[in-house]
Amino acid sequence: MTREAFVQRMGDATLGAFDVASTYLGLKLGFYRSLADDGPATAAELAGRTGTDERLVREWLEQQGATELLAASNDDGEWRFALPRGHAGVLLDPDAPDGIAGTMLSLVAELVQVPRLVDSFRTGVGIPYADYGPDEAEGQAMGTRPIYRTEIKSWFSAVPDLTERLATGSARVLDIGCGTGWSSVSIAQAFPGVRVDGVDLNPGSIEAARRVAAAEGVTDRVTLEVRDAATLSGAGYDVVTMFEMVHDLARPVEALRAAREALGPGGVVLVADEPVGDAYAGPATEEERRHYGWSLLHCLPASMTEPGSAATGTLMRPDTVRRYAREAGFAAVEVLPVNSVAFRLYLLRPDGSSARE
Repeated sequence: MTREAFVQRMGDATLGAFDVASTYLGLKLGFYRSLADDGPATAAELAGRTGTDERLVREWLEQQGATELLAASNDDGEWRFALPRGHAGVLLDPDAPDGIAGTMLSLVAELVQVPRLVDSFRTGVGIPYADYGPDEAEGQAMGTRPIYRTEIKSWFSAVPDLTERLATGSARVLDIGCGTGWSSVSIAQAFPGVRVDGVDLNPGSIEAARRVAAAEGVTDRVTLEVRDAATLSGAGYDVVTMFEMVHDLARPVEALRAAREALGPGGVVLVADEPVGDAYAGPATEEERRHYGWSLLHCLPASMTEPGSAATGTLMRPDTVRRYAREAGFAAVEVLPVNSVAFRLYLLRPDGSSARE
């Protein structure tokens, strides 16, 4: 990269950082929601609708109009701003697969911790997940919700005979690291006869998950607890799921072993994690670069708060998954032929059989 290209890239990154910060403000203060529900507005009108300061609102609107995140018009001598329909979809639709609101919340939560990362680099001691605050948990939930709601059934269906097993009316699923509950709820909705136990070590996430389950009407079949999966040895589950969380764990082998020990006869473990390359290869795709960003700011430091952490990071390569699974006592690991917009699906079996047998 030439000097000129590097300067241009840093300039573009600066503009992007401003867009992230201003979009975060628009989401948190309800500006986008007001523009979508109540129509275009002047600064005075939007400030009145949202109970905010007119001068600051005017600056925000002008920045949004200048960067074309909002449409700006001045037909009557006064600037009025509108939220384009397409922008509204990715900002406000909770089920949009291309939604970006969750990314904005998580990224700002992580940028707040950058000064602390200076000390982490010097000491090797990470930053606890809880310290990233509620925007981190909410942002992650907003990012994965549409994927779980649209894809989970296809993930389970990729395992031969599993959907039939789940249709017996007695099948049980353990969802480890369920977060705010959308994975557990989506499993229950995709398979009406299944009982799902979601466990997570973060009390705030479980509290939010219980609200989600109640709102979605599945509390009769979904239980959500603050619990260590290691306490569920011998519980006899048909499936244990671990979605986008193994790479975050300080001790992934112990967690995978606990998942294996919670299975009943013929049970399987389903892991969803980022579809990263097989090995580091220098200059990378945009997707891989984003994963490195998440890893640097959050996933890796959050996993390094315990002594002896595996320190995996977001870019958990397939060979790493296989090694962790082997050390946890699994005999077979297979990448499922699932067309997911965000994840690679690993099927882990205690015995040596294949999903295609």
